[in-house]
Amino acid sequence: MLKSGATIAIDITAMNRMSDTIPRLDSVLAGRYRLEREIGSGGMATVYVADDLKHGRKVAVKVLREELTASLAAERFLREIEIAAQLLHPHILTLIDSGQDEGLLYYVMPFVEGESLRHKLDRSGEFPLQEGLRLLREVADALAYAHQRGIVHRDIKPENVLLLGRHALVADFGVAKAVNAAADIPSLTSTGVALGTPLYMAPEQVVAEPGVDHRADIYAFGILAYELFAGAPPFSGSTAQFVMAAHLTRAAQPLSKLRSSISPGLEHLVMRCLEKRAADRWQSADELLGRLETVTSYTAAQYEGAKPTVPVDGTFRLTEAVIRKLNRATLDPRIIGESIHYLDNQVDSDVLVCFIHGTGLDQSYMERHLQLVPYRALAPTLYGFELETPRRIPLALDDHVRIVREFLRDAIDRLRPAVTIVVGCSSGGDFGFILLGPDDAESPLHVDGFLSLGCNLSLETCFATRLFERLTGEDSREIVRDLQSLSAAADTLGEWLNIHEYLVRSFRKFRRDIAPVRRYASDIVRPFKAEGENVFAEWYRATSARVQCLRCVFEESDPNMKALRDIRLRNLDDGILGEHFREDSIVTEPAIDHFDLMQPERVLRYLDNMLATIRTT
Repeated sequence: MLKSGATIAIDITAMNRMSDTIPRLDSVLAGRYRLEREIGSGGMATVYVADDLKHGRKVAVKVLREELTASLAAERFLREIEIAAQLLHPHILTLIDSGQDEGLLYYVMPFVEGESLRHKLDRSGEFPLQEGLRLLREVADALAYAHQRGIVHRDIKPENVLLLGRHALVADFGVAKAVNAAADIPSLTSTGVALGTPLYMAPEQVVAEPGVDHRADIYAFGILAYELFAGAPPFSGSTAQFVMAAHLTRAAQPLSKLRSSISPGLEHLVMRCLEKRAADRWQSADELLGRLETVTSYTAAQYEGAKPTVPVDGTFRLTEAVIRKLNRATLDPRIIGESIHYLDNQVDSDVLVCFIHGTGLDQSYMERHLQLVPYRALAPTLYGFELETPRRIPLALDDHVRIVREFLRDAIDRLRPAVTIVVGCSSGGDFGFILLGPDDAESPLHVDGFLSLGCNLSLETCFATRLFERLTGEDSREIVRDLQSLSAAADTLGEWLNIHEYLVRSFRKFRRDIAPVRRYASDIVRPFKAEGENVFAEWYRATSARVQCLRCVFEESDPNMKALRDIRLRNLDDGILGEHFREDSIVTEPAIDHFDLMQPERVLRYLDNMLATIRTT
């Protein structure tokens, strides 16, 4: 493993051998190539421009450093280079020759009359958005092509992206892998030669994990993209060791903090490439390329003066057909003919996502989610929970569910998506499980996936909902005391701020007219007060039998972990989660609070992973 920046001790014999390289190389290449001049030198090789005597063209000859060559099994290196030479793609610089003689190991590529991305960055700084996206798409396309053929680059960086006119050519595909495969590792590391470049090395490369795969290229692609739009890579330092430590321990500053014109979608794309864990990044260059297409279309619309897709307010009317689905015994006839409101991001996609908000919230809570997701997304507001409304009529939870079920059924009929996913946030997770429970057998609700973020597991986890259940609105001092008791439960400053932001948001809206939210909260809490079967297990069994993909995500709070331990043990003994249980369907997130689960970037990562599962299934 390279410790880049280490001192390389070269004796006089080695220096004499290096000064003798050009005459020896001339002799090796005689009859095929005629050297003109040296044009560059890097960690692994020196580059010369030469004439291809047979074809009458310029070529670039890269000669590996001799102290590196001495550490390699030359035949193995050349076999690996032969594999990389099979790549034929418009954005990959093809390898056209290779060989070994006179102690020299070399390979040959076409000579590109242009400059590298490094030269342009050094000269001009950050790229215009459209130009940067165009180049990134070409690099991602090259990566996707090579990865499909089992070839990983391992050294993606601006120096290895050449600019030919308006287009990108990725150079040195497979070279780092060939060096690594042919290396006598102890000898190689003693030379201090980098198998990768510290500024662009993935964390797993830094610690020399075995089995580094294509996701290291995706990390390096993220560093390159960050540098294109910010003008500098996310991590820098005075030594290679400092930079490599940063890859392991520091989070990159969000791109939008450095450049306000960066859209949420582009920022998410780049920042997900930079996840420390390979499993949290884009899992393939194909997946990354698909997201780049969406981001590019959005950015092009901005530059062309067209109005990009943004969430708009819509209404769904509570017709007599919808009202007939409600409980007649508790029906308030004043709601007949009224509407629920919803946000619609209007994205042209064959995937439909429906977001269900938590207790006391409304569609505005999901606005940034809808801006970020590249799928068609809707976020209905429960009746009576609107930001502004002339009256707030309480409804039972079951009636809220029936209304949203009809709303979603109507959306599926209109939009005809190939995939539909429901996302329930906090008590919206409880709502989602009930929504996907038994419904109208004559007209079933076709949903492919359900993502539950922080649903309730026990009475102890219903911390905010229990507070709303107790409120009467008659004594403001009593309300304040209840609110203070809730905020006192916060363990960290971040959690305290999140709780207060949530409470302020809710109470500014409802003020003293809290009957709708109190009724809703009472119905949410009720099943956890009853004796009998575990509520979550019952929900899980019913829903897992109906959808292709179920994900239940929880923060690692004490109440959650206690409840989940009990559920998992009982499932081992009695199978209470049913025959469709999958171990990866219940996920816990460490070091975050309940509200962090709903961060838009985190939610999008869950959605992307679920969609990949659904599509492959």
